[in-house]
Amino acid sequence: MTETTTKKSSNDGNNLILTNSLVTREELDKFKLIVKQDYGVELSDKQAIEQATALLSLFDYLIDSRLELKRERVNINNNL
Repeated sequence: MTETTTKKSSNDGNNLILTNSLVTREELDKFKLIVKQDYGVELSDKQAIEQATALLSLFDYLIDSRLELKRERVNINNNL
């Protein structure tokens, strides 16, 4: 799994630079905006990174599972 690392910027203590993250700054800001609009909750950058990464990992798992099922079906059909 990809590790998320954050580093403080020298020009702004509240500005985080995302390094080795699954999300970009723009995607993170968009995610935070969606959460705020849909749920009325303001996430910190750290919370948003954790939740966005968990969500992406879930989607990755679901996609992999579906692809595996499709591969198995193709193999079954090819063996007939």
